[in-house]
Amino acid sequence: MDQDKIDKAIEIILQNQAQFYADLQLAQEEQKEMREAQKSSEKRIANLEKVSVNLVEAVKQTNETIKEVSKGIDELRIAQKETDEKLRETDERLNAVIYMAERFFSGRNGKSE
Repeated sequence: MDQDKIDKAIEIILQNQAQFYADLQLAQEEQKEMREAQKSSEKRIANLEKVSVNLVEAVKQTNETIKEVSKGIDELRIAQKETDEKLRETDERLNAVIYMAERFFSGRNGKSE
């Protein structure tokens, strides 16, 4: 092998090594970017987990509040029915008193003067 062939072979080897090194550097940079992206994704996932847990707790509290409000509404309905019944009884008694008063004052309890 003459010197030109040796120089050419060395040049090819050096070019291959340079390309390999450049590719290796690029791969390392891409790997670093991937690690950073993974860290960022992990942070977002952790935040989403926290938000999800908070949301579940909020829904549970809302459901409990709804149950309490529904119970209160049911109690108010029952109380309103009782109040309506008592008002009907009071109206009946008052009507009886009014009737008796009207009879008393209009005809002296049904007797004529």
